[in-house]
Amino acid sequence: MLHAIFHPVLSLDKSSQISNTSPMTTSMTGFGSSSLKTDQISINTQVKSVNGRFLEMRFRMPRDYGCLEGEIRKLIGKQIQRGTVDLSIFRTYESKTADIKVIPNLALAKAWKKGCDELQKELSLPQEVYQEYLTKAPDLLQIGEQDTLLEWEVNAVIRSVQEALDSCLAEKNREGGTQNKILNELLTQIQNFINSVKEKKDIIKAQLQEKLVERLKVINEAITVDPQRLSQEVLFLVDKADIEEELKRAQAHIAACQKTLSQPGSIGKKIEFYIQELHREVNTMGAKTQSLSVTLDVIEAKTCIERMREQVQNIE
Repeated sequence: MLHAIFHPVLSLDKSSQISNTSPMTTSMTGFGSSSLKTDQISINTQVKSVNGRFLEMRFRMPRDYGCLEGEIRKLIGKQIQRGTVDLSIFRTYESKTADIKVIPNLALAKAWKKGCDELQKELSLPQEVYQEYLTKAPDLLQIGEQDTLLEWEVNAVIRSVQEALDSCLAEKNREGGTQNKILNELLTQIQNFINSVKEKKDIIKAQLQEKLVERLKVINEAITVDPQRLSQEVLFLVDKADIEEELKRAQAHIAACQKTLSQPGSIGKKIEFYIQELHREVNTMGAKTQSLSVTLDVIEAKTCIERMREQVQNIE
């Protein structure tokens, strides 16, 4: 079983550690790489992050680095909360210092040659074709794994992963800053549309009441109805079309969304919830009012909300 020494990794100086402080908004998309070379080894590491509902990590690295997977998972998990993270590590030993063992798979080589001999005999293959078949055998030569992963190599691997992760996080933070700005601008536009509807609310309410009174007068001319009952019906219908509560809730969702965008950490799911609730309130406003000007404001607000929904899909 392969072993690794982790104590030196934990004692790395602070300048090489990734900061746990996150910016206001972090994108789920990013890429970073690192090239580390010592007298003994060269390590190239790549970290790629894409959208995902939860945190998922996928690794591509030498088999004898498997004992480091737990440590690398902890390192990534401290910095990334959501998304699919692909980590690739490529290793090259320096020829002067490397102790590399190449092990031939003799049993496979013999069986492969026997099969090629039979194939040549049956098909009368030309010599060059026969030789080509011989060289296509998979896994004839294998690199022997070390019994112990040495301290210096553990340090080199973890440091390379840190540097690649730093680079990836810088890209995620840069893109997240842009998305934060876009979302706040869209919230401001939605707030302007809400303010526009709010200014028209009382006028629309008075117009609706006047329209209902005129209609009921026509009905009253044909059918005798109690005037008090007519007044009650008018008030009921006007109250039913009132959008005061929807306006208050929409403004509360906008304020909560703006506050969340100013906070660090994983905020994507929370923003998604506020967008969903904001869309519900704006939709209800459009359904309740019969005013063309309000309908136009509602359409513009819903357009901004859809643009927000697209942006938040990429926020951690």
